[in-house]
Amino acid sequence: MSEPLQPTQPLLVGHLAPDLDCLAGLWMLRRWGGYAAAPVAFVAAGTRHPQHAAAVHVDTGGGPFDHHDSVDQHLSSAELVRRAIRPHDWALEELITEITADDHARTQTPGVLRARDLVTGLHQRFPTDPAQVLAIMEVNFDAWYAAALRREQQRQAFAARIEFDTRWGLGVAVESADGVASRDAYRLGAVLFAYRDAHGWMGVAAQSHSNVDLSEVYAQLSHVDGAADWFLHPNRRLLLCGTAKSPPRVPSSLSLDELIELLQR
Repeated sequence: MSEPLQPTQPLLVGHLAPDLDCLAGLWMLRRWGGYAAAPVAFVAAGTRHPQHAAAVHVDTGGGPFDHHDSVDQHLSSAELVRRAIRPHDWALEELITEITADDHARTQTPGVLRARDLVTGLHQRFPTDPAQVLAIMEVNFDAWYAAALRREQQRQAFAARIEFDTRWGLGVAVESADGVASRDAYRLGAVLFAYRDAHGWMGVAAQSHSNVDLSEVYAQLSHVDGAADWFLHPNRRLLLCGTAKSPPRVPSSLSLDELIELLQR
């Protein structure tokens, strides 16, 4: 049997039925703040732990990580934690900005499962075990953070994009080790988006409302890159050679420049 926690030992404290803001603050302190091995306790919202003076409180009890004495709509307890321990982490800033907006009810997405819906469901599943809710949400925060890192790396790769003309309109091509996001190209006004990633997987995608038909491109590829495992989607606006869902048996031998040249022809 372990010894009882002493008042001077490190302790994290959140509030009962912790919301997204509270959970995110605890997660950051446990991952980057030096509290990975510290136990976590939960008290009534607005109160402090009655026995442990050394406790670090998040989203409750006043103190440096409780935002409830501020009317700033861009401030949350999680944002206070982020500023204190990782102020220059741009991916984390993006994630916590979304959590802060949610905490102030500035994000409304009717009909779509949101992070707060997940937290609500977890509390219904584990109504007397907030520690279990925190453990599950830490996995989600890790995944969301990884996704935010990938989005930023994609944006950096997009800054080195190649723009070219096609008979359908503007084309944009990107070579990136971290995958691609066609929405950035479409926001720029592109009709066609081509990419090559670190696996050598390639693809061409057209805006969904365009009149692009890639059938002719697919036919040309069968001549110049016939051994590769190219796939033309039935909508004829998506042409792929390798994805995480379906790795190619034979990847394309083309460079991105060669694919661009073919699309221009």
